[in-house]
Amino acid sequence: MDEYNLAMLVVAFSLFLIFLGFFIWGIKTGQFRDIEEAKYRMLEIDRPDRTVTDELNEARGENT
Repeated sequence: MDEYNLAMLVVAFSLFLIFLGFFIWGIKTGQFRDIEEAKYRMLEIDRPDRTVTDELNEARGENT
């Protein structure tokens, strides 16, 4: 095996270990639990007390 193939093998194995670590971290922290919730949560209508326009007016120093 020449040095380029060995280097590619080391890099590929390192990337595999990194992705495996992220996968295990995701399972342990519950990132894959209730994956269906996100599509329903994005449809909920949030009614914030302040709007973006209010924040911009406040930043400009305008009182409404």
